Amino acid sequence: MKALAALVVTVAVVVLLARFETEPPRTLNPNSAPGPVKTPRALARAASTAAPDRSSGEGTRSFLGPAMTTPFSAIQVRASFTGRRLTGIETVLLSGDGPHTEALNARAEPILRESALEAGSADVDVVSGATSTSEIWLHSLQGAIEKARRGR
Repeated sequence: MKALAALVVTVAVVVLLARFETEPPRTLNPNSAPGPVKTPRALARAASTAAPDRSSGEGTRSFLGPAMTTPFSAIQVRASFTGRRLTGIETVLLSGDGPHTEALNARAEPILRESALEAGSADVDVVSGATSTSEIWLHSLQGAIEKARRGR
């Protein structure tokens, strides 16, 4: 009889555990949009012409990299150059499809920016835990660097 009771309790616990639903952690990202942002697939082509490249009178030029998307994020970077030296990076588009992705993006972006400025290029390591974000951020930066090398 005890064995039957133990079996019934075990089955009930297994069924309850199997039906347990989890959710990603809820985090607050002060840089994110108020709600999830849906990224259209055509964004990579449309947004690359949305904001023009800029130049200032002191020899500082900036170039906009292509807008890049994953199923979770959209990212676009503007790189500033003084002469041939990379002197500034601005992330002009950084969105995620939910709070978890937005928190990863917000954590990875300053690390990527600092690493790229220190290296003077897009040849830096990805941020652990934010591989997709890192790869498309670096790809957008590389596009801006290539524009600068071509002088347009």
